[in-house]
Amino acid sequence: MKFPHWTFYAPILLSSTLQAETWSLDKVDDTMIVHGEAKTASGALAQSLVLDGSSVIELKNTADLSAKPSFTCSIWFNPYVVSGSQQVIAGKTRYSLNERQWTLAVEPDGKLKAFLQQEGWNTISSKEPLKAGHWHLATLTVSSKIATLYLNGKNVGETILKKPLPVTPSPITLGGIADAGHLKQTFSGALDEFHYEPRTLTAVEIAKNFQPVTTTHDLPKPLLSDTPLWDERVPLLNAAELPVLEDVTFHVIKNPRPDTDACKWTLGVGLAWHKGQLFASYGFNKGEENTPTEEAHVRMSNDGGQTWGKPVIMDSGEGNLGVSHGVFLSHNNNLWAFMGAFYDKFQRTHTRAYLLDETTGQWQAKGVILDGGFWPMQEPQKMDDGNWIMAGANISDRNPAAVAISQGDDFTRWKKIIIPVSKKLNMWGESTVIINGNRITNISRYGAQPIALIATSEDFGRTWSTMLPSNLPMATSKPYAGTLSTGQRYLICTTTADSRGKRSPLTIAVSKPGESVFSQVFVIRHSVHSNGPGVSDPRADFSYPYAIEYDGKLYVGYTHKSHAANELAIIPIEKLRLNP
Repeated sequence: MKFPHWTFYAPILLSSTLQAETWSLDKVDDTMIVHGEAKTASGALAQSLVLDGSSVIELKNTADLSAKPSFTCSIWFNPYVVSGSQQVIAGKTRYSLNERQWTLAVEPDGKLKAFLQQEGWNTISSKEPLKAGHWHLATLTVSSKIATLYLNGKNVGETILKKPLPVTPSPITLGGIADAGHLKQTFSGALDEFHYEPRTLTAVEIAKNFQPVTTTHDLPKPLLSDTPLWDERVPLLNAAELPVLEDVTFHVIKNPRPDTDACKWTLGVGLAWHKGQLFASYGFNKGEENTPTEEAHVRMSNDGGQTWGKPVIMDSGEGNLGVSHGVFLSHNNNLWAFMGAFYDKFQRTHTRAYLLDETTGQWQAKGVILDGGFWPMQEPQKMDDGNWIMAGANISDRNPAAVAISQGDDFTRWKKIIIPVSKKLNMWGESTVIINGNRITNISRYGAQPIALIATSEDFGRTWSTMLPSNLPMATSKPYAGTLSTGQRYLICTTTADSRGKRSPLTIAVSKPGESVFSQVFVIRHSVHSNGPGVSDPRADFSYPYAIEYDGKLYVGYTHKSHAANELAIIPIEKLRLNP
């Protein structure tokens, strides 16, 4: 049985432009733009639109809504997934343009949460768990001094507003955020009737107009690869239960802000041992991320990472060109670097090559070697067919994972191969590969969910299986994988049973020698690290790890993106050994 939930009021005009509006969401119509695909299904009131976790609905002509200090908005939602990642139900935000206003979201813990921009986000959290396949009504009221969140007609919390919400030109989006060509925090489930009222409804009005909906939706079968990453016979532990590696040493590559270099943003440590010296590269910006002021910096250590020389600018770009983080390759007495680059605000992404002039210590630009969106994420590795494979992401439609394959030892000529991806996945394909003869395994960041994606190739990376979710939870960050000298596979990121999308702690998953599945996870470092150098803060995150083995040790670089700091962990290989 269907029940109405709103008694609609006559439109209330504000400044002759703003009035109450309703989007029934019974079908796709000319009042909206669908980024992706939306299907119709039974709704809370009539019909609803179903999103598959890779699509977003943008409501046209909504930039001016919420421009007044008082408003109410509501939406019926039926989540198909209530754990794992943050899913936006409705919002008026574009992160890349610094247009933050308000958002309603399903949190990774399966509860409803409202975000309201002040000096940072003010939040309101519901304590009631949401039920997958069931209809819920979210209502947000905002006045000049207070915001209140309602779930199913009941007040679940409020926050004091010290100032009105900012007025932004961003449109209202449903089922995620459409941000500069990228879809973020996408929702899997059904949405019905979004309503906007240019005044603050009272608690009595909201409670009076709500009636529960008892009909449910059958949950779709989740996508899952047939190729496991985790040994299902072994329980995956929570972060607090995981063993912490012993005898790991830590060093600082770049100090956190505020630093004398005026760095505002850094990311993407790359590492290379070359002629007894340890090199580290990273993206650097005194401005915002993904803007043309980005530069590629390099530092060198003569004592195994304990101390570092002054940064050398590999490339600072020019005009609207920004050059950023990338990867190294030491081969035949030469040190190469392959760096991601872009124009304007992260458009026309591509890869540029550089060769170290060891006489001057400067980097010789070799030009663009891969275009059309390819961004390198892992050091090139030589395959048994004589070519090299470099894993990365392709910043393009749906942002799939990709690899580049060299023509022998010519590192200025590469062929890009995009890995096919299920149409139901909304991904951000920063990827890494593990080589075993002709069989290549690609492990990629999902983006929409905190799960590792996997695809395989049986012909040295030239053709691939479709990228699908694996059975291993992994934070939404770039992973780094490989094979140790012990014959063990490893994967560095955050892989625990309960971290979800959080980039903490920094972990390494390892296999037994010769096995293809991981069966043990160690903590490299927790966020709070009072006994060692570097950032120690509950908010510290471990982003974009990179690893290289040298002289019985695994050198792991990582970025605290929240603190604009780069650090190094050195792990004795023996501490990672598992018995067959």
